[in-house]
Amino acid sequence: MTGLTYLMGIGGYQSIPGQASAWWSQRCLCKLRGEPLVVPVARTLDELILITINHRSAPLKVVGKLENLVEQAYERLYPYTDELVILATCNRFEVYALESPRLLIEAESLLGDAAKYAVVLRGLDAARHLFRVAAGLESAILGENEILGQVAKAYESARSRGYAGKYMSLLFHYAVKTGKLVRSKTMISYGNVGAPGAAVHAAEKVLGSYDGRRVLVVGAGEAGSIIATLIRQKSSSARLMVVNRTYERAERLAKKVSGEAYSLDKLPELLEYADVVFVAVTVDKPLLTRDLLERMKHGALVVDVSNPSAVELPVPSHLGYIGLQGLEKVIQKTLERRRQEVPKAERIVEEQLALFRKAWMRRAADEAIAVMMEYAGRVVEEELQELHGRLRGLGVDGAALTATGDFAQSLVKKLLRPMIVYAHRAAVNGQAHVLEEIVEQFRREIEKRVTNRPERDSPPRNRLRCPP
Repeated sequence: MTGLTYLMGIGGYQSIPGQASAWWSQRCLCKLRGEPLVVPVARTLDELILITINHRSAPLKVVGKLENLVEQAYERLYPYTDELVILATCNRFEVYALESPRLLIEAESLLGDAAKYAVVLRGLDAARHLFRVAAGLESAILGENEILGQVAKAYESARSRGYAGKYMSLLFHYAVKTGKLVRSKTMISYGNVGAPGAAVHAAEKVLGSYDGRRVLVVGAGEAGSIIATLIRQKSSSARLMVVNRTYERAERLAKKVSGEAYSLDKLPELLEYADVVFVAVTVDKPLLTRDLLERMKHGALVVDVSNPSAVELPVPSHLGYIGLQGLEKVIQKTLERRRQEVPKAERIVEEQLALFRKAWMRRAADEAIAVMMEYAGRVVEEELQELHGRLRGLGVDGAALTATGDFAQSLVKKLLRPMIVYAHRAAVNGQAHVLEEIVEQFRREIEKRVTNRPERDSPPRNRLRCPP
């Protein structure tokens, strides 16, 4: 800690190098004398709390309705906590906060009947849950990628609006970092487990590659859009043709994937020279009839992700065919491959959790040190004021008074160094109770000085004036 000076202020403190610190300047002395500074309160990891209702603990229809409560949750819960982040998706509604006596009562009132599905976790268990969520280990579809972005977005939204501070920043920084590490060091997100993605993967295995292939996508809805986008990601040379009942919708998708748009009446002629046809439509009866299928070239592949099926079965023998039943097998194989990666992913989560815990404890140590320095600042300010009054009475002024301030600064740093080292060692060893005792003892001393501080009787002409 040699060479560091601590500056106290609203919202915490910062450490800066150098001997000449503003903390010891007349400006800061005036602030200490005129405006009591807020001493940061160290929060233990046990004060971290999570209230979660998710797809594992509640029916999806219950979870889905809670997504609309985000703004109300911030308004009602923030008055009872220092920091708050709400993570709300179609599969989960989660409140991350620093605990207070009233918080849980207000949360129960907010959730209403859904409160019976809530699970409450604290401390390291709460952090572990968030890390697992970010890693895709708690998703309805193991390893899905979207949740990582949702976690980051939830924190950023809370931070930008003043709900999340340094503790939530630390928590969500490590959570997002963990999510990225798990995906880069394991195959937890291997393959595609949705029907459109699985269809693209299965067809590629049959074709070998999409390069130079004529690919026809029938349907420009959500499934068709996913299929077309994935194919373009896999191959820049594939000829992508999009057919839809509404031409304008086909045109929008085609433009997005650098393809060609056609109306539904062009389907018969497009089928004749397509290498692979993906069908993703909602119909009451088959769209690709036996007659249309007969017109397709030998060896072409038909992939149907429609439910009910939009392809008349059985398909002619000269064609290949993959339907939803076949895709289900592909999806199960992919999920099994992902499940094999879970132990690896969980090890990464625990490694990052240990680092997070140390970081939290270091922050608690820093805040304990800030309280020490706040106490030292008050003592030095009082003693220097009295000393300077006496020295002026003896005719001493100018550089000599500055020298006494420099001496006081150096002395305080040397005297407090063992306590500072002790606080950091307690943080490394996970001794939260030691840090709590330091904070409590020094806070008591600060309160005593504030309560019992005598009025100085130095003449008005000798009082220090705040510099402009």
